[in-house]
Amino acid sequence: MIFENWILKLLLAAFLGSLIGLEREYHGRPAGLRTHMLVSIGAAMITICGLAISGSSPNPGAEVSRIVAGVVTGIGFLGAGAIIRTSDFVRGLTTAACIWFVAALGVTIGLGEYLLALSSTGISLLVLILLPFLEDRLADLKYRDVRILGENMEPELLVENCSRIFKEHNMGIHDIDIEIERDGNSIVLLYHLRIRKLDNKLELLNALSDVKGVIKVQWHRSLGKI
Repeated sequence: MIFENWILKLLLAAFLGSLIGLEREYHGRPAGLRTHMLVSIGAAMITICGLAISGSSPNPGAEVSRIVAGVVTGIGFLGAGAIIRTSDFVRGLTTAACIWFVAALGVTIGLGEYLLALSSTGISLLVLILLPFLEDRLADLKYRDVRILGENMEPELLVENCSRIFKEHNMGIHDIDIEIERDGNSIVLLYHLRIRKLDNKLELLNALSDVKGVIKVQWHRSLGKI
């Protein structure tokens, strides 16, 4: 009977982990079906072993708690490997969170909390599948940075002309950082913008490039909300 119980837990861990993995696989993420299944099965297996070991311990609760904490801590290294950061954006946070979730899912199944595991998986799938559509509909406020290198001849006029172009494109200016280059001949304007939609980024950059005194224009994604 104990053997059958173990098989049931491992199969359920594989099945529920595969549901999360399929969603990640569909979106072309490196950690897909097999990774999520193996993490879920492994976490369930370790938890089952922990329960077996704790049966002969004078303090079984503490033994199980240490094993669960070890699974959650150890899986963080695998999740960190799914995160990719470049100069202007971070990718893989959702996949890392999914790996952490299926590890917790395996622990939950290993402890025999089947209803909790099923309901958690259902809610997680709703979050992964439905929320992206909702986010697209809401068109959340986005933050962008535009760096403008210009001639330090008429800085006030340069700022005024560039700001006017942003306003013509319905962009909110959150803040402007101004820096004078060491040679004194150049000025750098860093505009922190708040936008909801930009139909033609090239049109905006060309308009800024045509401003008298502008030498170079660069578009950046802000690393976070201001």
